[in-house]
Amino acid sequence: MRSLLAAAAFAISTCAHAGSLPEGPHLYVKGMSSMEVQPDAAIIRVAITEKHKSLPEAKSNVDQIMAKAIQIAKDFGIKSKDIHAQQLNVHRQTRYNRKSNEEEFEGFRVNRSLTVKLKDLAEYPNLLQAFVDSGINQFNNTEFVVEDKAEYMKKLKKSAIEEAKAAARELADDFDVDLGRLYSVSFSPMSVPVQPYARGKMMAAESMDVSQAYNTGDTTLTAEVYAVYFIE
Repeated sequence: MRSLLAAAAFAISTCAHAGSLPEGPHLYVKGMSSMEVQPDAAIIRVAITEKHKSLPEAKSNVDQIMAKAIQIAKDFGIKSKDIHAQQLNVHRQTRYNRKSNEEEFEGFRVNRSLTVKLKDLAEYPNLLQAFVDSGINQFNNTEFVVEDKAEYMKKLKKSAIEEAKAAARELADDFDVDLGRLYSVSFSPMSVPVQPYARGKMMAAESMDVSQAYNTGDTTLTAEVYAVYFIE
């Protein structure tokens, strides 16, 4: 789904604010365009944690499980450049004995983390199950991302510009003034005390045919543009 929102601010001023606004009557408008996109990749972060009094045995178990997990990722079509296995982390664990007032050695906690990028989201639940079966015992978090974000943002910025232009024309008509030339434009808010005046109208939503994958939900991409026009 894509929804468009335009907002505008009307300002008649005799001085500029840090050079962002002109000296004289002007319009300060905001155009915004947003789109809901189904993610097409998942960044999955898992780990294997082993606790044992023998460090060599703990390390050996962790390395074997990590090797299995890496091979599983490859079997699911994940390329080597999208598989990142972290170095071994070792922590010596002790426990305080209140009776003897001494620290007692409990064992070594050995941990290795693995991050993979899965591009076939239909295989997401199957990959998780395969990791569980391999011995992976820690699932940190999964981030669902949009790979081709730049192309989407390019289209959104163009829509935001059109919305800003429409906002300026509409506001100028409402106040019975003539719209002049463009003074400045920015894709980030200007450092001015003027607050945007919303047009109060959402544009009709444009639907996108996207597939659902493991209930990942949509990611909202948004582009904003801020423009200042002279008025006559």
